[in-house]
Amino acid sequence: MLNKCIKYKNQKGFTLTGWLVVLAIFLYFAYLAMIITPYLISNNTMNRILESLKEEPGITQKSKRDIWRLIENRMIVNQVRDITKDNFDIEKGNNTVTIYLEYDDKIKFMGNTYILIERNKSVELVRN
Repeated sequence: MLNKCIKYKNQKGFTLTGWLVVLAIFLYFAYLAMIITPYLISNNTMNRILESLKEEPGITQKSKRDIWRLIENRMIVNQVRDITKDNFDIEKGNNTVTIYLEYDDKIKFMGNTYILIERNKSVELVRN
């Protein structure tokens, strides 16, 4: 019986403090993921919106204003509210249109700590 008690005292494993540290690390990354995920979804949506313009018939013949309206309508449908016309630059060539999108997401993390995500995307639309 005495040997059994000594045997259990020599066993190693996670203590309560060890589990609390693991839990704190897990919660930290879960919190980080919850904060960043909506911004990553928004970025993915904007990428899809710009890529969908490649399939728009006669896009290279449209004016800059018409192209902006197409983008704006797609942003309304997809509920993208953070990006404005100032974030876009539309350049027209002979048979091409190049659309540049540049904006920053400033995410409040904790206290006075922020996460800055810079976004740069360009799409070249060729006459179809």
